[in-house]
Parts: sequence; structure tokens; C-alpha cells
Amino acid sequence: IVMDEPTTGLDVSTQGHVLETVRQLCAEHGVAALYISHDIAVVAAIAQRVAVIYSGRIVEIGPTADVLQHPAHPYTRALMRAVPDIDDCARVAGIPGQAPESGAETSCCSFAPRCALARADCNESVPAFVAAGPTHQVRCLRAHELDDVVARLPAAAPSAGSAKTLLAADGLRANYGGREVLQGVSFSIFAGECVGLVGESGSGKTTLARCLVGLHGMVAGSMTLHGDALPATIRGRSDAMRRRIQYIFQNPYGSFNPRRTIGASLDIVLTQVAPLSRYDRRQKVLAALSQVALPAATADRYPRDLSGGQRQRAAIARALITDPELLICDEITSALDVSVQAVIMELLCLLQQERGLALLFVTHNLAVVRSISQRILVMQNGALAEAGPTEAVMSRPQSAVTQRLLRDAPRFSRKGSEARV
Repeated sequence: IVMDEPTTGLDVSTQGHVLETVRQLCAEHGVAALYISHDIAVVAAIAQRVAVIYSGRIVEIGPTADVLQHPAHPYTRALMRAVPDIDDCARVAGIPGQAPESGAETSCCSFAPRCALARADCNESVPAFVAAGPTHQVRCLRAHELDDVVARLPAAAPSAGSAKTLLAADGLRANYGGREVLQGVSFSIFAGECVGLVGESGSGKTTLARCLVGLHGMVAGSMTLHGDALPATIRGRSDAMRRRIQYIFQNPYGSFNPRRTIGASLDIVLTQVAPLSRYDRRQKVLAALSQVALPAATADRYPRDLSGGQRQRAAIARALITDPELLICDEITSALDVSVQAVIMELLCLLQQERGLALLFVTHNLAVVRSISQRILVMQNGALAEAGPTEAVMSRPQSAVTQRLLRDAPRFSRKGSEARV
């Protein structure tokens, strides 16, 4: 059975049930499974062998423990540095450069343009498989020159934000399909901090995020922005209020109009909130793309011309173009591979530090939350089950739902072969 990202977008508890079903299926009925995933922790827990693919070629293959604990290809090692770890505060690191375009023909090592170890001979031919162990193979001319340690930098000091309340919600209630999905939720977000919002599927995370940005109609309770009343719907808000709170949607493939260029999609945002000339709007569009490390030529390309990571960066540029004070990120890394995810996380942390942005980061991925947030809100059945500083919640969870989420979260040890879901 071939499973293509079957647990992407699922909360960790549901994911655990799915993976256990896969294990039982394979063990009891002799079924072979090809499990395609960018979630390294899940792969570590469920697979007996791992194949790492880059630009259409398998670059490393072998027993799971060998490949993940002792990676022999520079790309695999870079992936390991990009993986956030729920038990490790080390900083994630993205891979510099861009992957080749899909379908691009290469007659040499495809990873060479992004590899710090590349030499002239890497560009002469496609490397053949060489042995990195008894049943462990790798396509790399430099494989035997690598040491056995995947270096990870210590975590950066988190941005503490400020004591100034940016947004406050008091007793928020919301209905969806005739059912109450938010039940008296109250919390605050301070200027310049990142708040992680986690919980099981159906706990109300996305509904809460949509309420804050004014996209959910049936809302009771009150919200304030800088102490001023914040209307429940986007139509009731002033241009200044709409500008200050921006939303990045989960799906980078569905959040752009396919008939508009990226530049046109960013430009239309400016026409709604800023009375600028066409020339000035164009300059702001190019500046926003530059801020997220996209070239100016991206403005004249269509969404279909961009990779998933590029689209997500374009979506961030669209949100940043209004100079917001609060960025609401709804599962924005769930569909991305770990290397692109690391780039996005690095970008958001940099913007938080440079611009004093506040972030509400909605996700199922507790490892990502530990890497990026200063506080965590845990939701269950439309209510807040737990809230507090990230390290306190992750290290000493008080509520049963937080304890269950942490228990069910996939994890693996970089120091040994132990892995579990």
C-alpha cells in the first residue's frame, strides 16, 4: 500500500491512531507499505528502511537508524539540522539556495549547487552509489569525508515581546454549523511575542484565529486592539484595524488567485488599505518580496510557477505588505518539507525581532511550537485547557489534554536508535 502524506494536517493523537493501524496492517496481514512523508519523527518511528530523494533521485537509502542517526549524504544531514525536536531546544537551520525545478535534467550531482562540500568533480557526472554500511548506500563523492556528528546550533534567546497588550479577547463564543465551537475563550497577545495555539482537530483553533481576523460571522464576546473595541466582522473594522491584523492561510496552493500574478495579488491588498500611486505600490510589492528572500521577477510570475515554499513566502509577503502588528499563521508549515519549514520559521523569527511583530502560530506540530513560540495556548472542545510560557507547558504540563498531546507526539532521539509515536 502506498501512503502519500496520510497524516499531514492531523493532530498528534489522531496521527498516532493512524500509524498504529498501519503497523497492525503490516504485521498481521503481511502488507508492505511505502510511507511518503516529510515528517522525520514519524518516519523514524514507523519505517524499517528509509530512502531519501532529492531532485528525482534517491541519494541515500538504508536501515532507518543508520540513515537518520548517521546520515552520509550532505542533503540528509541538512534535513536533520532542519527538523525541530520536541525534546530539544536547538535551533533549526534551513538549507541555503533553491531546489532544482521539477523535471529539470541534471547530468551531475543535483545537490552540488547547495552543498558546502562540493568540488569540481561533483559537477562532472552523477555519483554512483557507494557503501556507507553493510546495507546503507549513498550517492556522494564526499560521503567518507564526513564526520559522524550532525551539528546543531544552540537555540537563540527567545524574543520576550513587551508587557504592552496588543490584542485581548474576553469570553469569545462562536457557532459553526449550528454547534458552539468556542466556549468563552479569554486571552491576550502582547506586542512582539509569538503565541503558539495547539489542540486536537476540532478543538476550535482555526475558528478562534478566524474570529480574531474578522472572518467568522457568528461571534459573541468582546475583542480589543490597543485597548480599542475591535468589531467582530471584517466589514465593521476600519482600514487601520484591517491593516494591523493579517492572516496567512494554511494552503499555499489555494490562497492565491491562479489568474493573477503574484505582484497583482499583493498590489490588490495595497489598494484596499493605502491610497498610493501605481508606482509606489509597485515599489512596496518589490520590497515585500525582497524581505521574504524572493527575487523581483517573482512579481510577474503566476502561482503555478512557484514551489510550495516560494508560494508560502509570497503569502507572508502579502501579509507583511500592510505593515501589520499581528500576524496570524494558520498551519502554514504543515504541507512543507522540513527544510522549507525551517526557512519559514527562520524568516518569521527574524521579522519578529526586526519589526516587533506579534505572531499567533496555529499548529498541530508541538516541536515547531517549542522552536518558535514564547507562550502556548492549549485548546480542547472550544475552551482553553492550559496556557503559559512555552518551556513550562512543554516540561510540566498540567492539563490532561496537554499531557496526552505530548505523550502522543512523534519523536526520535538523535543520540540513539530509539523512536516512537
